[in-house]
Amino acid sequence: MSRGTLPPFSVPWKKVMRLFLRRAVWLMAVILAGGLLGATLVRYAPGYGVDERELDPRLSQASVEALRVQHHPNANLLGYYAKYLTNAVRGDLGISESTQRPVSELIRERFPVTAKAVLLGMLSAWSLAFFLAMLGQYFRGWVFEVSSTLLTGFLLALPSTVIALLFVYFRAPVYLAIACVTFPKLFRFIHNLLVQAYEQPHVLAARARGIGPVRIFLRHVLAFASPALFALLGVSLSLAFGAAIPIEALTDSPGIGQLAWFAAINRDLPLVVNLTLLVTLITVAGNSLADYSGHLATRAS
Repeated sequence: MSRGTLPPFSVPWKKVMRLFLRRAVWLMAVILAGGLLGATLVRYAPGYGVDERELDPRLSQASVEALRVQHHPNANLLGYYAKYLTNAVRGDLGISESTQRPVSELIRERFPVTAKAVLLGMLSAWSLAFFLAMLGQYFRGWVFEVSSTLLTGFLLALPSTVIALLFVYFRAPVYLAIACVTFPKLFRFIHNLLVQAYEQPHVLAARARGIGPVRIFLRHVLAFASPALFALLGVSLSLAFGAAIPIEALTDSPGIGQLAWFAAINRDLPLVVNLTLLVTLITVAGNSLADYSGHLATRAS
């Protein structure tokens, strides 16, 4: 090795740190903008700040005015959002207007339910998609291609709400509904990726040398496809979490989706803002993972 040259596996740490800081700033900006947009939609929705108790003829004018004063601190949207962010830094996420409970307590109760459903749904969808994609490598032909295309096309044509209603009718677990939403997108990508990997020259050369299929898959095919699979993992995370929101709301599962639907119906501004930030954080984090993995795939190629 000549003097002044870098080792083959050296890592440009300065470039990595600049990329990390740039992505961290972008992530924070998107999260803050998402929270502000969610707060704006709720704050300026028709009927915001109107309490149904004001229609009670038994209440005096002073009582009605007291109910209206309760919503007055949130009248200035930018002031409310700035105050919310200041309190959030100290760990105070506010009090839900509809339940009169701390928002952090509601999220701690509901988030594990959604996280479990999303993880099980992703595991089921990935397992089935990978199994069928591998099966397609051993049973190549128009029968498999046509049948898999019809199956994935049918599932892609079904909206998440229709899938949720079907699972309510059959009393099936929520995570299977999430798996049905994510499976067709995963299968088509993994199937095409494996077809491309098995057509690489080094894989064809390994087959010609008589290397076993398991060794070929682990050392050649999986190594070629792993960066793209990591990117797909990030995309599937945001996809599964996004599908969980309407599915949980329709199936009455006690998770974040049901809580978000309840907050939107009741125009609960503190709860909506926190849930918007949470969903935005998970979505952007998943997309950032996919984007970073895509950069790795580009550099590897």
